[in-house]
Amino acid sequence: MPKQQNRRTTIQWVRQRLEQLLQLSWQTPHNRTVTSGAIVGLCYLPFWLIDIMVGTLSGAASLVMVTAIGLGIHLLWTERSSLAPLKAEPEDQWLGHCMIWAGIILAPFCVFSEWSQKLVWIFILIGMGLSTWGIRIFLQSPLPIALILLGFFPHPTIVAKAIWSTFMPPQILERLMAWAGTWGLNLIGQPAKLDRTLIMLPGGTVNVAWGCSGFDMATIIASASLLLGIFLKQERFKVMLMVSIGIVLAFLFNVPRIMLMATAEAYWGKASFQFWHGFWGGQIFSTILFTIYYYVVMAIVKRKSVKLLSSK
Repeated sequence: MPKQQNRRTTIQWVRQRLEQLLQLSWQTPHNRTVTSGAIVGLCYLPFWLIDIMVGTLSGAASLVMVTAIGLGIHLLWTERSSLAPLKAEPEDQWLGHCMIWAGIILAPFCVFSEWSQKLVWIFILIGMGLSTWGIRIFLQSPLPIALILLGFFPHPTIVAKAIWSTFMPPQILERLMAWAGTWGLNLIGQPAKLDRTLIMLPGGTVNVAWGCSGFDMATIIASASLLLGIFLKQERFKVMLMVSIGIVLAFLFNVPRIMLMATAEAYWGKASFQFWHGFWGGQIFSTILFTIYYYVVMAIVKRKSVKLLSSK
């Protein structure tokens, strides 16, 4: 009986809170505008959750981006006492409302495009913050807001690839990884030969395409390093060191994976190659990579703590 009473009390409290929130959401023109923008976000939520699940299974940075949103919200919550006095000026509120309604109007035309969905939602979020707290919230809390907006940013690996392709020669990374894989196979006594991005063994040939270059994993671990450094409140130099170590480890670990896939293709058959080239093979290497990276980063953090204690 006490458990049932507690459950009923909890349900009643939640119901009252929801009713109060619903009444508050439509009391003023500003509240109605913000609520309308939030409804658009709720409509996009199923698409976003599906994207997270699919992206996670395919090795994208989806979970890292969700972590960025969570960390940004946490940092804003810790600063809530300093943000409470902020109020938007009439000009800021008007501009924010225009951004929200522009996003609402564009929303029906962006349902079938993931990029458009997220960009519209980012536009609405900026409008919400601008119309509620004014421009000062972006000046006072730039890091948490940047993390939240980054978390909703569509596919950072694709953006990073576009930047890389703009400034670097074609296939330079694929050729470098193919050369490293060929060199590693020769080092262990395998008669591998290199032809641009092709690694040729007597029993088969593999092509090191962009997906096997290690760039996506390097982007993911760099993003995770940035978030970890911010969460652990490390100084800027330490954060950049963590990011650099993560990128280097990602490319180093990609070489033995290429060697293993070339060996599997040449000697172990298609099924073995598909395993190491597919989801489970990628997860095995990712787990080993993140485990070693974790211990390296923790060594850096603990070394810093020892120095601080000794200086005291």
